[in-house]
Amino acid sequence: MAFPRQRLVGHVEQVFDRAVNLFVPEQKMLYALLSDGYDNAPNSCRIALKHCEKVFSPGEPVQFLTDGIEIGQNKWIDLSRCHLWQCSEKYLFEESITHINWFKWSQWINQHALSGNSLFDYLGDNIFYQEMARLLQSNRCALLKAISRNENIDKEINALIGLGIGLTPSGDDYLVGLCSILMLSGNPLRKYREIFLTALNKAKEKTTLLSAITLEEAINQRYRQVIGELIEKIVQDDSDLIIHTINEIKKVGSSSGCDMLFGMADACLLTAYFGEHNANQDHC
Repeated sequence: MAFPRQRLVGHVEQVFDRAVNLFVPEQKMLYALLSDGYDNAPNSCRIALKHCEKVFSPGEPVQFLTDGIEIGQNKWIDLSRCHLWQCSEKYLFEESITHINWFKWSQWINQHALSGNSLFDYLGDNIFYQEMARLLQSNRCALLKAISRNENIDKEINALIGLGIGLTPSGDDYLVGLCSILMLSGNPLRKYREIFLTALNKAKEKTTLLSAITLEEAINQRYRQVIGELIEKIVQDDSDLIIHTINEIKKVGSSSGCDMLFGMADACLLTAYFGEHNANQDHC
């Protein structure tokens, strides 16, 4: 859950149908209250509500106290009865890297991402979205090529951060999916961790606070429970109920889930490039 249990003061930042973002200026951090229909996530607390819009209002004062959260004048969330959830750390071993069929996983995930709603695969006639899709694909390809050639990737990461629309732009969501696998302990591409963190720190003003926090968490191997479930299946090379797991990710946001899946598919491809003999090296 990773929710603060010390006295902090903030306010309700955004209210959505099934989620509420709480902002703590002292930490420059967002925390989320999620309805019980959501999966667990870092910096979040799931509460027994179906809908949030009629309960919370933007601007309401928030106080984080030792045993709970006080919101406005009439709302109290008792943290003492919350069950703690933490994203379990996952590892890759040398045998995993050589025996997992990374290329097949990349194909599966990419195929299902293409059937969803993402600017990476925009097919409409809106000129703005067409250009956004072109830039996303161009920058995605440039990043993959730079990594595969062991080149400096600062410029390519910077080009993707903040690229897109909404609270979590597509370029950021793509990087979240990419980092969720590349930064696994044991992945040879984890060597890029500090480069990703440094690039994000330099470019975080280009994107939203929520998106920057989400990306930093993913680099540090903290992500939503449903993302963790797919990673667990990949690490175990277990394709049982894989379509169900992928479809659950596709439900994240209006397009965030599919954007993250594109990143995960490319991460599998890159891992194959460096660790599997039948990798397709001409993906772009």
